[in-house]
Amino acid sequence: MLFTLNTFRKLVVPVVVSALLFFTVVSTNVEASSFKDVSSRYSESVEFLVANNYSNGVSATKFGTDQQITRGSAAVILANALGLTASNATHAGFSDVPKRAADAINSLKHAGIINGKSVTYFGFDDHLKRGEIALMLTKSAAYNLQGNVKNLHFKDVNSRYQEAVAGLVDHNITNGKSAEYFGTDDQLKRGEFAIFIYKAEMLKLTNSLPNSYNNLSQKLKSKEVSSIKLIGDSITAGMGVKGYFVPRDSKIIFDDGKEQIYREATHTTATWANQLRTYTNNSTFGKVDFLNAGISGKSAEWTLKNIDYLIGQKEDIVIVMIGTNDRIDSSLKEYEANIGKLLKTVEARSNDMIVMSPPPSTNETYAYLFSAQSIDNILKRVSNDNGYTFISHYDAINKYLAKNPESTYDDLMETNSPHPTEEGYKVMWQAMQEKLELK
Repeated sequence: MLFTLNTFRKLVVPVVVSALLFFTVVSTNVEASSFKDVSSRYSESVEFLVANNYSNGVSATKFGTDQQITRGSAAVILANALGLTASNATHAGFSDVPKRAADAINSLKHAGIINGKSVTYFGFDDHLKRGEIALMLTKSAAYNLQGNVKNLHFKDVNSRYQEAVAGLVDHNITNGKSAEYFGTDDQLKRGEFAIFIYKAEMLKLTNSLPNSYNNLSQKLKSKEVSSIKLIGDSITAGMGVKGYFVPRDSKIIFDDGKEQIYREATHTTATWANQLRTYTNNSTFGKVDFLNAGISGKSAEWTLKNIDYLIGQKEDIVIVMIGTNDRIDSSLKEYEANIGKLLKTVEARSNDMIVMSPPPSTNETYAYLFSAQSIDNILKRVSNDNGYTFISHYDAINKYLAKNPESTYDDLMETNSPHPTEEGYKVMWQAMQEKLELK
């Protein structure tokens, strides 16, 4: 089963069986791909909830994406995600909570995440509203999401909900239904709820990742690095900047002995790869052989199939960033399977491996099948589960734009391709310097 998150997996199986949203009980082995009512908008989130046993569908073939979710069902799923299912939690005092959900409801109430509609009535079968889920998710014992109420311009958010809604909006869990309307009293659908939980879990994972890694910098200072090899596509090769080209006489980086031969791109452009090359070309680090094996148009699937032509059986430092082109003709599930196998192979063949996610891309050159954020989410989970050194260029670009409102997306990324501009490559290199402590 894909889409696991081992670090945050809780002992929830005893609860989730009774938390099948109180419709039809289905097998806990069902996969989201079995659901006929889950579109691409919801598939990543639903897959995550199902794979981690936080929730199942309303039947073997339906997740119930467009059905309103009840307060009881939402509470049980939330409790599963947070690991708050203690059997010895203080009784919440609600008379309308069935025994099968008592541990979850009692635990959430004890943690201060939920309240009832009265002292004795939880409203278990009542439909959940968008304002209510905002209050639940932003509590300190849940996801502790804080935002700036001054940024809100919704006319339907009163003082009771302001801080909670600001927390969701500022952390991109959700936005309003329009510029002036959040939908505070609107009933929440199960598909929407799945997205909320998934985004909150990904935010929690992002915040749990190390702020920096010093392994590479320490090895460089100790002259322990003999070589650095980059594996990736055109963003690794350096497309998008003025002066990019592949010299006819440059070093061969791939030769399958048949018909495919690829050479290294020029070293003179201002890309993250060449910035790293320049940084490591320092006599204090000793001799470091540097090879940029980024090949335009290639995918994780292609790289996995051709890995023997790209790296040897024992490399020193290997940096991997690939996935942008998988969005053209591969599914998200296939990408996760391929990148997982690829990274395990590279890890086994290198002394140290660094994994990077590509920057955000909003261009419409291709009818992409999944988003750059989905790639980032997968690489975060895979890296977290396996202890890989990880750098998110998706986050780096977005954080830069948030901190520098005078800059726009178009300043950092090309609008007709997924490639960064020279300024975008600069932001990527700065993120690498920070994360890898390259000073």
